[in-house]
Order: sequence, then C-alpha cells, then structure tokens
Amino acid sequence: MISTQELIRLIKGPIAVAEPLAPYTGLRIGGTADYFIKPRDRADLCRAFGYFRERGLPFFILGRGSRLLVHEEGFRGTVIATHYLDRIVVDGEMVEADAGASIPAIADRAAKASLGGLGRFGRAAGTVGGALCRIDGSPVKEAGECLEWVDVLRNGRVRRLKNGELHASMGTQGIEADVILGAGFRLHKVSGRNRPAAPGHPPDTGAAHSRALSGRVFRDPAPQSGSGPSSAAELLDACGLRGATRGGASFSDGDPNRILNNGAASSEDVLELVRHASEEVRQRFGVVLELGLVLVRNNRNGTHVPFS
Repeated sequence: MISTQELIRLIKGPIAVAEPLAPYTGLRIGGTADYFIKPRDRADLCRAFGYFRERGLPFFILGRGSRLLVHEEGFRGTVIATHYLDRIVVDGEMVEADAGASIPAIADRAAKASLGGLGRFGRAAGTVGGALCRIDGSPVKEAGECLEWVDVLRNGRVRRLKNGELHASMGTQGIEADVILGAGFRLHKVSGRNRPAAPGHPPDTGAAHSRALSGRVFRDPAPQSGSGPSSAAELLDACGLRGATRGGASFSDGDPNRILNNGAASSEDVLELVRHASEEVRQRFGVVLELGLVLVRNNRNGTHVPFS
C-alpha cells in the first residue's frame, strides 16, 4: 500500500492523485492514474523507482507518451513522468541529454551549434529515454555511431554503458530492464552548405491540431525478400489503409503508420483499427505486424497485446 505522506517526504517533485492520463498521451485517450509523480532530477527519479520496485507496486515511467494507449478505466498504479528531466548540454562536439529531453530539441540545439551526425535519430519524435528503451532497438540503430554512452539505473546503482558494452546491451533484454537516465552523443562540426537545418515539425501533430496523433503504431518487420513494400507504413499503404477509419479513430493521411483521434475516439476504436490493419497485411502479404503501441489498463502495463 502506498503511503502518500511517505511519498511526499521522499520525492521532491510534485505528486498528484487521480490524475487524468489522456493529456499526457499522443492520442489523448485514457482514464486516470492513482498517483502521478514528476521527479525533479535524476536522483529523484531513482528514489521514486526504488520505492515502487522494492514494494512490488504497479508503476510505469512516462516520457512523451506518443506511443501510449490508455484504456478509459485508467491505471491502478503510479505513473512516473520524466518531464522535468529535460536537460541538454552542448560541450564542443558532445551533446549530453537527460532521459526526458525531446529528440527534436536535441536536434535543434545541435543544428544551432553547427553540429551534425544525429542522422535518422535526430528526426525521431519522443524523448531520449523513450527511444532508447524501445524493444525492437530501431532507434539505437538509427543513432549509429553518434551514441557514445547511456546512463542507466541497474540493480539500484547508476551505471554508464559505453563503447562495446553499450552496443552489446542495446536492443536486448539487458537494457530493457534498466531505467534510462540520460545519454551522450558525439557529433561533428559542419559548416556552410553542410550545416544541418533546424528540424521542422511534422504536418499533423496533436500539438498543432485539434486532432490528436499517435506515434508509430506498428514496428517495421524484418526485411523481406523481393522488391515489394517493406516498412510497416508501406505495407499499410499498399493495403489501402491510409485514412481508414473505425469510430473516431483513423490512420493518418500523411503517415499511414500513425493513428489520429478525430475528437471522440475510444481505446476500442483504436484497437479495432489495429486489428483490422493487422489482418489486412497478414492476408495480403503474409506479414504479421508487431504492435508498437504500449497498452495500459488497470495495473497491467508494458504489454503488447490487445486489452483483454
């Protein structure tokens, strides 16, 4: 059982009770969490994590929430948000960022410092922590050689994974069990025509429109033989699913691997659309797409199967 008074003594950041989760997700769907904590810094995050882990209490760590789908019943546990862990430091050709720092903000700071080398990683959405803990490891591959080290909380101790140790851990169960605290990127100076432009914003995001937009719904499958569609977006588009609708949810016209909440979508609308798309791709191409959304209901978190 959670002691609110004990939490207040332990955690420096704000603590809310019965906090609505919908505003913290890309799709703007979902009920409340019993507790919602915003640690002030890395040490605060470590204390919060330790408190709930040691007591076996349900919790999950929230970044930007672009890939989060929360059921209307909400989450009977605690959400630990990394919103205050947004520090970005540029020192020469090194860029250090905390787990809650947004990747677009890092790319912007790098561009202003005439630094290049982030590659595809710099065009990703979400936060550093959210990207580096993805199970499929694709953001790690996109980071390439620029990812110098990652600070993690492992077995109650802060460790810095780097060089060979880092590459051996990324994209495996090893780092998935850790709490990402921050990362360092070694970039390179560019000038003149090679200077990276400040990243633009995607055309249809929830922040810019009344319609809310998810992160990538499906992970890209393993490369297939032949010259047909290979990415999840290409497979969905080839099945005519761009703009497909179920209830208040539809696949984006701009990116068929993202779902729009047109104002009144329910979690079941989203899941019905996901099921329909999965079956269409399976029947036409024989490819079983893996869900990239993280589904949250009651005290079940981090699952990658539809709500039961």
